[in-house]
Amino acid sequence: MAFLQRIYKIHEYIPAPWLIAFALVICFFAFSLRQKAELANHEYDPSGFPQFYMQEVKTREFDSQGRLHYQLSTPQITHYQLNPDGPSDRDYTLIQHPDMAFYDAESAAPWLVTAETGRSEANAQLIRLLDNVLIQQQTPTQGLIQITTSELRVRASEQFAETDKAVKMRSAKGQIDAIGMDADLAQSRLQLKSQVKAVYDPR
Repeated sequence: MAFLQRIYKIHEYIPAPWLIAFALVICFFAFSLRQKAELANHEYDPSGFPQFYMQEVKTREFDSQGRLHYQLSTPQITHYQLNPDGPSDRDYTLIQHPDMAFYDAESAAPWLVTAETGRSEANAQLIRLLDNVLIQQQTPTQGLIQITTSELRVRASEQFAETDKAVKMRSAKGQIDAIGMDADLAQSRLQLKSQVKAVYDPR
């Protein structure tokens, strides 16, 4: 009863529309404070946002004697740092349409490697190439060698590539299908792992 009496006395001095407006303002501020508290408690997930990106990128690495070791060209790279406090081994970089060239120690013709997408991991020590991966080299004995697969793991500094996926190798001498491959691009040595099937064309 005492509370109703106070409301009645206030109503005597303040018109009803003003009381309603005042109540609405109080409700609005209470709702705003609640939203701010909810946002403050929400954890920011840095993995969904890139730390930086670059466009029209070309990188080159040279050996100890100053010869070109390999190069990478891409329309865009996007780097993700998972820990906002600093870099870690879990950080990665997405590479758009990677175009790589590895220079053989014995031959002037480089190994050319392209793919739809790439992902650099392990502090850029490993590059994982995905979708329509093509490896090719122009050789004096077998002509153009082309190797296709769906995934390729590349250690660029070592000029070494490997895959456990299906591999198809074509040249002027014929075609070879296999499962899995190790490729020492520096020495032009390829090792097919299993289920090797060859079709030889003597022409």
